[in-house]
Amino acid sequence: MLNIAQRQLNLRAYYYFYKGNIDGIEGKLTKNAYKNFQKYTGLLVDGIYGKDTNNKLIEVIKDLQGKLNSKGYNLVIDGMIGDNTLNAIRNFQKNNGLSVDGIAGEKTFEKLNDTPSISTKYRYPVNFIAITQYYSNSHKALDLGWSASDGGKNQPVYACYDGVVITNSYASDAGNYVAIKHSNGDISRYLHLNSKSSLKIGDNIKKGELIGIMGTTGNSTGNHLHFDLTKNGSRVNPLDYLYVYSDQRVYSGSKNSVRYI
Repeated sequence: MLNIAQRQLNLRAYYYFYKGNIDGIEGKLTKNAYKNFQKYTGLLVDGIYGKDTNNKLIEVIKDLQGKLNSKGYNLVIDGMIGDNTLNAIRNFQKNNGLSVDGIAGEKTFEKLNDTPSISTKYRYPVNFIAITQYYSNSHKALDLGWSASDGGKNQPVYACYDGVVITNSYASDAGNYVAIKHSNGDISRYLHLNSKSSLKIGDNIKKGELIGIMGTTGNSTGNHLHFDLTKNGSRVNPLDYLYVYSDQRVYSGSKNSVRYI
């Protein structure tokens, strides 16, 4: 059974049913929140926090956390609103042009439930997906590794979406790398390839077309693909835009972080 403070946190973040302070006191505002939540979810409306209400409150927060993970957030699905889940809600709202209030209401859920057409979805640039380093302020990219039991370290690297090759070069930090500009203006880059790609600047490339082979050229300590995505001039978290297609495989440790077609 959730303690009272946790109930208040859950009920505030979920459709703002609780509007009071997080004080751990089961007062009038908290009991009214129980009633409103019970009515919304089809439970017996009695204002009593029993087993059914507790289970439903955990269930809806787990569903919220799962939807956030499907958009690229790396949350533990525990049915409890904490700092990580609140930050994920706020970041999702900010990234989708919503009011940033940390409350998952109607507009936030509309965006969370929005599923773009498969033809517009970016594909992971490798077919065995093992995330070895996530996006952060100091690492604005996604690092993808390999497995000896699933294709080895010489993984093929593919275009995440249709576009035009704008860079095929070598740099001391990036190693051999390719940049592709897509029709919507986004730019994807593929770093540390084992050798220079055979693509030429100006080549049209299709989603899933071979770019090169994963390597460790440039500033790299081992075979991996450093993949980054630029939208409107700024690097964004690739997890918010990439999807796993049906012919791709995901490492067990990364399954809670990715989205699927």
